[in-house]
Amino acid sequence: MAFAFYVMFFCSHAYHMRQRGILSDNDWAGWLQWTKNAFRSGRLGKYWKEAEMQAWVDPAFREFINREVLGST
Repeated sequence: MAFAFYVMFFCSHAYHMRQRGILSDNDWAGWLQWTKNAFRSGRLGKYWKEAEMQAWVDPAFREFINREVLGST
């Protein structure tokens, strides 16, 4: 479970780098695909819903994951 938090914080960091304009479109495309795979195919999506990982991140990243990655509200 601790590793899942580590991966989630990596995804969050990449998301915020994109918001600040640090990542190029090409870099972001790679990180976005990696994030989607982690949340959809791995256990991160399950932990996100069950372990209340959402409480550890800011609202902008939380909304991004819920809407664009997991497709829920």
